[in-house]
Amino acid sequence: QQKQQSSHQINVDFVEGSAESLPFSENTFDSIVCNFGILHFFNPSLFLRESYRVLRPGGKVSFSAWAPPTRTEGFNIALGSITEAGNPNVEGLPEGPNFFDYGDSEQAMAVLREIGFQNAKSTELSEMKWNNVNNGAVLYDVLLNGTSRTREVLLGQTTEEANAIQSLMAEKYNSVTDCGKRPLFMPALVTSGQKPL
Repeated sequence: QQKQQSSHQINVDFVEGSAESLPFSENTFDSIVCNFGILHFFNPSLFLRESYRVLRPGGKVSFSAWAPPTRTEGFNIALGSITEAGNPNVEGLPEGPNFFDYGDSEQAMAVLREIGFQNAKSTELSEMKWNNVNNGAVLYDVLLNGTSRTREVLLGQTTEEANAIQSLMAEKYNSVTDCGKRPLFMPALVTSGQKPL
């Protein structure tokens, strides 16, 4: 929520709460934006239903999500390495939806339409790249320190498995990027829908 106090100052209220049970009244907002958050929710469709509830008629929800691993080279390298050299089924992780469900444009738009959103659109940002990930070790560190579920999968490996995963990630990274001569392609989708007027 924003309250403009003067032409040069904007007041922003930060409210802590669950995205799957938004602490706001119906018809409160004109726009809701979720940047790479939807893939971390236990029940993403609840977030979208709550967004529909708190949006004013004509309001829009927009969210971004990574494209599937077949198109996101960094995730393809990491998840492939975990499957081949480690244990992808770490004990103790809570059940959750498929991380890449909302990276499928047809599936994401279908969920929006099912909830009641109109004018559902999905655009792939196909030119997104990770330019600062220049070797397999950096990729491992990025996923270990910059993700949640993948981090827990990496932390759940034995020392031997972790070493094997890191080694395989370095090998795969070099193969995919010609030893770092090009960046990793990491496309994402931005999907949006509008609450009917």
